[in-house]
Amino acid sequence: ENGRNFMNKLWNSARFVLMNLDDGKSTNLNINDIKNLDSTDKWILSRLNRTIEDVNIAYTRYRMNDAVKKVYDFVYNDFCDWYIEFSKSRFYGIDQDDRDIAQSISLHVLKNIIKLLHPYTPYITEEIWSHIKSDKDSLLIQTKWPEFDKNKIDKNIESEIILIMEVISKIRNIRLNLGVSPKKTAKLFIRGNEKFAKIIKKNTEHLDRLVKIEEVKFGENIDKPPQSATAVVQNLELFIPLSGLIDVNKEIERLQNQINEYEGRLRSVNGKLSNPNFIQRAPSNVVENEEKKQTDYQNNLDKLIENLSSLKS
Repeated sequence: ENGRNFMNKLWNSARFVLMNLDDGKSTNLNINDIKNLDSTDKWILSRLNRTIEDVNIAYTRYRMNDAVKKVYDFVYNDFCDWYIEFSKSRFYGIDQDDRDIAQSISLHVLKNIIKLLHPYTPYITEEIWSHIKSDKDSLLIQTKWPEFDKNKIDKNIESEIILIMEVISKIRNIRLNLGVSPKKTAKLFIRGNEKFAKIIKKNTEHLDRLVKIEEVKFGENIDKPPQSATAVVQNLELFIPLSGLIDVNKEIERLQNQINEYEGRLRSVNGKLSNPNFIQRAPSNVVENEEKKQTDYQNNLDKLIENLSSLKS
């Protein structure tokens, strides 16, 4: 089932890339000649070449499971989950040069992914290859193995994009937990290390594209705005003012009701687990189920209390 889901994800990503190629087949840019790459382009090329290197090393050591796991993680986490997301607005944008670059990088990475996966999923990869290969390309089984280019690996870029991804994930969690509409734009205040703040400032377009952040303010000693949601990323404090995004009073009331509900559930399960008769007489699977409930209730309660505190402060 996991393998099926993975191949579905790859297939859909390939379809997305193919549908967004201007001529439906290929790009005119040579990957080594492209200038003015976006930071996410440099990041995905770095991650690709790191993956090729890791896979080659795994093969020399006859560690086949390690080899395919490296490809799996790169495809699932880096390419499908993040680079495609970063690139969507570029595909749909009006900057033709930027669009051409996103198309070329996407196609280049996808072709290499297909080559890396071919020993394990030959029927699916050969089918995808038939749709994305250029007219001069032969069958996938006859093509060269991906070439490793150490000059494409950039540790600094990888660290920068990891930071941006963590910030985006935190903001998405805040929006989801507090019921903020994904259509509403928000402001972001950042307090902490100036070095990290500069990295975020350099990549603010990604925050605008993916989490609707219209304005970012930095400062090592910046004050937390009133009624703000808070998150921490690599020692940076992130504040999102919630006024105008949600009805704060209604949200406080809703959160308080949920807190009361979970406190009641927690009292009930704690009562069972503190009762020696229950522990001794109940089947082990029933006790384990109650212990799982206890952990889940406590985690949910902690999150609700944290969100409520953010709204009141």
